Amino acid sequence: MSKNKLVTSHGEELVAESTVRPPKAVHPFGSSILIEILNPDEQIGTKLYLGKNTKVDDAPQAYIVELGPKVPEDSGLKVGLRIYWQGNCIPLNDPRAKDRVRGLVEIHQIKAVVED
Repeated sequence: MSKNKLVTSHGEELVAESTVRPPKAVHPFGSSILIEILNPDEQIGTKLYLGKNTKVDDAPQAYIVELGPKVPEDSGLKVGLRIYWQGNCIPLNDPRAKDRVRGLVEIHQIKAVVED
């Protein structure tokens, strides 16, 4: 790894690594909820592979992976629930995700819980 010199506004030299280590895991903070978004083929229940950019005429679905520490206990949300959600999520590079994208949403973006 090469080193780069950075200088603070006070003239101090800092040494910074030129590459950032990949995360080991990502955890939600505050009232955020970590979700794992279902792929289009999973949402429509087919064994045919559909590309990740395929549009599905249904609200996006995801599984709750982890709740942030400020999600109210009486919200009815828990890890493992399948949900419908609306809006944008913050996509994450979480190494624990296998074939799905993980992201962060807020509780108000969850519109329904799916009963399996």
